[in-house]
Amino acid sequence: MTASDYIKNQAEDRQKILTEVQKTIKKLYPGIEENMGYKMPTYVLEGETLCALASQKNYMALYVMPHDLMNKEFGEELKAYNCGKSCIRFKQLKEDTLPLFERILDYCGKHYPDSAFYGRMNAKK
Repeated sequence: MTASDYIKNQAEDRQKILTEVQKTIKKLYPGIEENMGYKMPTYVLEGETLCALASQKNYMALYVMPHDLMNKEFGEELKAYNCGKSCIRFKQLKEDTLPLFERILDYCGKHYPDSAFYGRMNAKK
């Protein structure tokens, strides 16, 4: 199964949302490798897993692997979201959600070498 297959297997409303997040990731990093590591669409930047997308029963999630960077730089903004240690859970894309995801991924991708997880995120396929 490919990442595109994973997204196509979701309900239509979720397909649209996940596709928008997927497009944002690929726009930020045109050469990013997309695979199905962790059994969900996973995005590998220069050998390091940057992020992944998931569709769970009650929500969708963006997993940011260098979550120490995400939480340090965006912790205050993320208080308005349902977050786990490395994920941002969402049911829909509100007007400010996608731009926030874009800023987080842009920052974390560019500063990944500063993360405690740099070199430790297995870029599984």
